[in-house]
Amino acid sequence: MARVKTKTEVATIKLTPQCRMAWESAASVEMRSLANMFEVAILDYCQRHNVEVTGDVHDVPPVPTADQKRPMKSQLQS
Repeated sequence: MARVKTKTEVATIKLTPQCRMAWESAASVEMRSLANMFEVAILDYCQRHNVEVTGDVHDVPPVPTADQKRPMKSQLQS
C-alpha cells in the first residue's frame, strides 16, 4: 500500500549555533529526525500554551517518544 504524503510544507529558518546544537541533541536523544523534532516541539508548545492550531493537526495521533518505540535490532542482540 502506498504511503499518503502528509508533509508538504517547506520552511527555512536561521538559528544560532547553540540553538542548532540543542535541536540536534534533542532529536538524537529522542531518536527523531530534525524535521520531526521541530514539528513535535512546536505542537507541544502550542498545546502547553493553549495556542489554537487550525487544520487537521489534532486528527493526527501523537508520535511516540523514544522510550515508547520498539528497540532496534542492534539493541536486541546482547
